[in-house]
Amino acid sequence: MNENDQKTPETTAPEAPEAVETPSTTEVPEATESSTATEAPESSTSGSEAGLAPEASAAANDLEAMDASGNAAKPQAPKPAAPKPQAPRPGAPKPGSPAQLKGKAPRTPLVPIVPTATSYDDAKVTEALAYGEVNAEGTVTVKDGTQIREIGTVEKGTERDKALTPFAHAYLDLSAFLDVVDQKLQVPGLTQADLNRILEQMRKNMKEPKVVGDIPALRERAHELREKAKELIGELEKARLEAREESTKKRTAFVEGIEELVATDSHRISWKKAAARMRSMVPDWKEMQKNEVSLEREVEDKLWKRLSAARSEFDRKRRAHFSELDEQHAEAEKIKARLIEQAEAIQDSEDFGPTAREFRSLMDQWRAAPRGNRKKDDAQWAKFKAAQDSFFERRNADLKKIDAEQSENLKVKEGLLAEAEALLPITDLGKAKEQFRSIEDRFDAAGRVPRNAMRRVDERIRAVRAAFQKAEDDEWRRTDPRTKARVEGASSQLHAAIASYEDDLEKAKATGDAKKIEKAQAALDARREWLEVIERSAKDLG
Repeated sequence: MNENDQKTPETTAPEAPEAVETPSTTEVPEATESSTATEAPESSTSGSEAGLAPEASAAANDLEAMDASGNAAKPQAPKPAAPKPQAPRPGAPKPGSPAQLKGKAPRTPLVPIVPTATSYDDAKVTEALAYGEVNAEGTVTVKDGTQIREIGTVEKGTERDKALTPFAHAYLDLSAFLDVVDQKLQVPGLTQADLNRILEQMRKNMKEPKVVGDIPALRERAHELREKAKELIGELEKARLEAREESTKKRTAFVEGIEELVATDSHRISWKKAAARMRSMVPDWKEMQKNEVSLEREVEDKLWKRLSAARSEFDRKRRAHFSELDEQHAEAEKIKARLIEQAEAIQDSEDFGPTAREFRSLMDQWRAAPRGNRKKDDAQWAKFKAAQDSFFERRNADLKKIDAEQSENLKVKEGLLAEAEALLPITDLGKAKEQFRSIEDRFDAAGRVPRNAMRRVDERIRAVRAAFQKAEDDEWRRTDPRTKARVEGASSQLHAAIASYEDDLEKAKATGDAKKIEKAQAALDARREWLEVIERSAKDLG
């Protein structure tokens, strides 16, 4: 075997499809949620830099192990030993140690690695081979639509099917990769970043793939999958915008609620509850930031500035309110100290009526005074109430004594009322008046009665007095000389008038005029009735 026989034929193997998120592949930087589905341009990768498909790698190894005549190649000289790794610096964590992995969740491959095929469908391989050619120089080409594209080289003279089979296998691997992508797009819960990574891996694998097969069909299918991924991204974006709008409304309502609280009148606000709400404002805001969709930076900044301004205004109003409250408390303390001094000055007074009215006036002034500090206010109220209670306890004791006396007076007056009412009806006015005068003197001397009995007692005595007054009036009218003279004069006049009207009636009858007769008769009858009334009055007068 000559020197050339020991040389292993070189073969450029086709690239295997790149699996997403696997340890053996170069990671693509994760796209953020705001990234779009537009594919970024990437520099082409040579066949030697890309990983080989399992079958392509096996074929390449077989070719390396055989010489041109098909005999086994001689063992190669051992490769130089790899350089000994340097010892890690002291204190540095070991690769893969808990210190390095702390806080890092294991990453699950987004698209599972395409399992190594143990066998390929011969019909599909044959169908794929129809798209490739290898020339005498060992250059492998593929028909890519209307183009003939060079995708690799094999040893000169290699039989066509043997040369193209690894590239056909790579084509089937790429088709299997698209199957996995299709399955992954059916899985619910994909994020926008997940979909962007899928699009990136598809872009890498489908950019001038070095495979033999119906590449336009693969591209068409990849295009459909890309459109499906973009549609999912659009749906996610729409849902994200809707969620953002809802979150914006919620946070705006939160800010408006804080602003409404701050705008409340200082004298009507519950400062304890308001302060508790303002303390929870920032934690609540952070909780919304953590658990809800993030807002646009400009919107969130504006809302936060409004919150910050509201908090500053709340602090300003709170300081102003309590400063005013301190002044009010000081003024209240002065006013109530003066009222206490006045109350203590009159608490020992024996003039219960006027002093009670003065205490009521002091109480009205106390109620009208501004509220003071609770602790001082309570202490001042205790002193004021002590002076008030001291006076009213003595007054109440005096009232009890008076009530007892008035109850005895009531018994006396009720007995006198019964005695006076026994004089009615009056038959002998002179004797009855003398008896009633004695009763009245004793009634007035009996003194005051309880308040609840005053009206009843007064009504009874007034009724007796009214009866005596009526009897006196009747007696006066009956015995008045002027009344008698007026009655006698009227009687004389009526007698003369009656005589005159009798003459008129006779004259009317003589004429036979019915109207004159009727008129004269009516006038005569009227005078006779008047005379009867006057004569009865004269009889009553005696």
